[in-house]
Amino acid sequence: MVVLRDVLLILIPALLVGATIYFLLKTYLKGEAERRTNEYKTERLRLITPLRLQAYERIVLLLERITPSQLIMRNINRDMTALELQNALVSNIRQEFDHNLSQQLYISSNAWELVKNAREALISGINSAGSELKEDASATDLAQLIFEGELGSERSLINKALEYVKKEARENF
Repeated sequence: MVVLRDVLLILIPALLVGATIYFLLKTYLKGEAERRTNEYKTERLRLITPLRLQAYERIVLLLERITPSQLIMRNINRDMTALELQNALVSNIRQEFDHNLSQQLYISSNAWELVKNAREALISGINSAGSELKEDASATDLAQLIFEGELGSERSLINKALEYVKKEARENF
């Protein structure tokens, strides 16, 4: 009986000390894991935030550059025919879009869809305007037809996409 009592007097405090150490270590390690996770998230945000902001800037620039007025001013030449201007405009839109294709990683799917829809609507509008003209029409005739189409629509898809991207960027930053 004395041996059992001596063993219990040794084991009970040892078990209490062991359990205390176990729970303290468990709490400490859990806290450290949370701290490392928070540090990782903070570092990731520190690295990703400038990239996302730059992506919004580039998408806004893309949308501004493919507005009909900007496109025509950059591409029109006195000696061009309507067909040459039409091809130049469509090619320029595609190049601008392809150049910024990777930005879809950093903006929302809704914003990217609006950008794609604006691009497609613009190409469709240019091709439609080009098909209304005769083969010997000048680039100026096409430009005038595009400007009239642009002014006739109250809110183009480019403007809608631009406003949405700006709004989203303001909300995120």
